[in-house]
Amino acid sequence: MAVYGWRRLPTKHFGKVWVPLAKIELRDATGQFQAMALQIDSGATVSLLRKSVAVLLGIDLESGRHIDLSGVGGARTSAYVHSIPTRLERNSPSLTVPFAIATVETVPNLLGRLGIFDRLQVEFDASVRETRMTGPWIDEPNLKVWNVFLETEQSILGRWDQLDWPERVRDAARKLIKRASQVFSAAVGMVKLHRSDIGPLLVRPLMEVSFQFEYLMQNPEARVQEYLDYEHVARYQREQAYLSRQCGPVTRMVAESPQRERGQGRVKTEFDRVKKRFTNSKGKIANSWYRMTVRDLARAVNREDEYRLWYADFSCWAHGDPFMIDRNDSTPGTDLMVWCYTYYARMLLIVSGRMILSDEQYTVLKKLAQGFA
Repeated sequence: MAVYGWRRLPTKHFGKVWVPLAKIELRDATGQFQAMALQIDSGATVSLLRKSVAVLLGIDLESGRHIDLSGVGGARTSAYVHSIPTRLERNSPSLTVPFAIATVETVPNLLGRLGIFDRLQVEFDASVRETRMTGPWIDEPNLKVWNVFLETEQSILGRWDQLDWPERVRDAARKLIKRASQVFSAAVGMVKLHRSDIGPLLVRPLMEVSFQFEYLMQNPEARVQEYLDYEHVARYQREQAYLSRQCGPVTRMVAESPQRERGQGRVKTEFDRVKKRFTNSKGKIANSWYRMTVRDLARAVNREDEYRLWYADFSCWAHGDPFMIDRNDSTPGTDLMVWCYTYYARMLLIVSGRMILSDEQYTVLKKLAQGFA
């Protein structure tokens, strides 16, 4: 990954402004690479160089393909296009990038889209004033699948209110789908940043949410109220954790809030209403609405082999197991996407059984839900 800092440069009408620059290397006629700083211009179709750069690189300017470039004001600049091996940083592989080399010196050196933006991820981050360039996070063969999956997801979520489930079932299902969508989006974000090493921390909850959803939908009428009511247990337990320890500004803010008494009373009332259902014979409150271990949950939805194969690895990674920390192959980018597709697609597939999808959407969803099978 190439990272370039921005620089404050003077402008004619707006004083000094932050400008994204790229410090790259261009190969000259002798095969040596010459360092140059170019302004990154996402509005420029082709990269542009001044006439003097041709001399620096030992390029016969007029041996290139002649073009006339038009500026914002309509002025035309004569230039010749040359394909130049380019390195984004020292010792990185070179890319062959087309450059229009002008016949004049009165143009800026610009890095445009062709050969760069169409082959790399380019991220402008104004918050830290830097530009990052990395390889693409998804390849062409998988791009169509990705687009169809997004279209299918939106089609399903956009027609949620049309589901003929009872309102409580729709409410519970929506909560689980929403959580899966959040985790899925976070995982995709990590893949885009080429940080799929964080994958186990995301696949683990996504797997569990998927198991919960399958379990709920096995018998929604009988289980939906358990899921919805457990929210009151979780809310009460979280509140007690905040109030039992004065360990920072957040807990102090909660303890000193003028609305504490009314809110605490409401939470306690709801907790008292449902707690009996989640309390065992020894008076202990269940750790989850489904009142079993994750392994038992996996067994209940016929996913125990999957649990045994993957969940232990993901948990070891999450808990800092020394063996797992040194493994860089835990979730390579492609595998991470397969895992995420698998668990989210399974959930969407269950919902889609109550909707009409196109043949392509259904086929892609069903295939993704199979995962590594």
